[in-house]
Amino acid sequence: MRLVTVTVTVSTVSALAACAPTIAPIQDAPDGGPKVVVDAAAPPPPMGLLASLSLSPGPLTPAFSANVYDYTVQCAAGTNNVSVTMQTTAGAVASLLSPLVSQAAETQSVSLSIEEDAAIVVNVASGDGQSVQYWVRCLPHDFPPITVTPHPSVATATPGYYLTGNGVVGQGNGGFAMILDTNGTPVWYRRVTGGAFNLELIDDDVVAFIPTLGPFGDNPTAQYEIDVLNPWQTETVEAVGSPTDEHELTMMPNGDRLVFSYPLVSGVDLTGLGDLGPDATVADCEIQEIDANNNLVWSWHGLDHIDPIFESTDQDPTQLAGVTVIDPIHCNSIALDTDGNLMVSARNLDAVFLIDKTTSLITWKMGGTGYSKDSAQEVTIENDPLQAFHHQHDARFVPDGTISLFDDQTNQPASARGVIYAIDLGASTATFLWQANGTGNTVAMGSFRTYADGSRVVGWGISMGPSSPVFSEVDANGVSILDVSLGAGNWAYRTVKVTLDELDIDLLRATTANP
Repeated sequence: MRLVTVTVTVSTVSALAACAPTIAPIQDAPDGGPKVVVDAAAPPPPMGLLASLSLSPGPLTPAFSANVYDYTVQCAAGTNNVSVTMQTTAGAVASLLSPLVSQAAETQSVSLSIEEDAAIVVNVASGDGQSVQYWVRCLPHDFPPITVTPHPSVATATPGYYLTGNGVVGQGNGGFAMILDTNGTPVWYRRVTGGAFNLELIDDDVVAFIPTLGPFGDNPTAQYEIDVLNPWQTETVEAVGSPTDEHELTMMPNGDRLVFSYPLVSGVDLTGLGDLGPDATVADCEIQEIDANNNLVWSWHGLDHIDPIFESTDQDPTQLAGVTVIDPIHCNSIALDTDGNLMVSARNLDAVFLIDKTTSLITWKMGGTGYSKDSAQEVTIENDPLQAFHHQHDARFVPDGTISLFDDQTNQPASARGVIYAIDLGASTATFLWQANGTGNTVAMGSFRTYADGSRVVGWGISMGPSSPVFSEVDANGVSILDVSLGAGNWAYRTVKVTLDELDIDLLRATTANP
């Protein structure tokens, strides 16, 4: 247990009146104490009411800036004592709101103790009744060490939040689903035993994730957890009749949910596929549509529409309860088009294909072997400097009509990349448009998304590159403007970015580390 004395000192310094921030009025907190609601979409300008903030022992992360309101300090297990020094601008006073309440004053010293996950909340008020809060979260002792490397000479990341988590957990670290701001500060997190997989925003102030699972059906109780932040409540989503897979949770416009399952099918004849024979056990790719009451509405089975012998490019044999299970398809993402049809990425086909929701037939297929059991239209990749993608993830429709995906390039000499193709079904072509390259190929996992504000975020999966970050935001030329790492051995399945108005900062702060 690390014991540190906490001292809070506040004094005033002059500031130009013209630099005074625009801030929200004081509102009443549920416990009757003062609470400040800051418009997260329009933060105050740099010269705020607080001139300096420091911790000892520290460091305070990130370094203090007047218009940055969320910070962390790495804590030890158990009780921590921290020394906090603050200095306000002229005419302002400060008080502690948490973990204890102090009287507002220009100068004060306070000693306090704080536990892991708790926050030190400082309220700084001006003479006209306006105020702003600064939050310092006491990160758990086993929280992955976050390293943020901005590249301001290239560009600055647009405001927003990154949703990620260490699906693969490094030695000595715990598993966490986490939401980071563009400073890399965890403004929300949940501890997840075994690691957090696929943290996604499914509605404003509603997030979902699933614990990292073992292969196929070795966790029959697996569930996605949906966390509603206001008011705080949780619910679960799980596949019907077979174990829930971790790779995808997609919300449909009617409120139904799409998930994968990998039911095991025995007695499959794989003669002609490598050295496999007539009595193989196969992990099928099943897609399930589940309503809000967890009823199965629609399902699709890959083996009904895909011939592993002619279409599989990798089989990944896995031992499960003494049985060798073959994985010839391995679906890993679902995206809906405007007609409700499903675009699916299948890693072990090296292919992306579209399923007609009405007929369940595969209507077109991009990549892979060029064969289709459903006689789907073959979409040929053109002008790609790498010729093809390999073991890809996270295929998505882009509003401009293109398709993005993360190309792992697993077992290939080239580096992993985020890549964009222009699809012309009339010409049966997928024309290469753009890429952002990593520093090496990727063993598994990974993501790539583009956004309306121009943001492009690449999650590098389990990268083989030297010192590869967990995710990067890149500019329109594919050059990194921000790299974020989670420490040795910690890797994320996906990283997605959302805008400030999709997640309320006060709700994130209030529900961090909720059980």
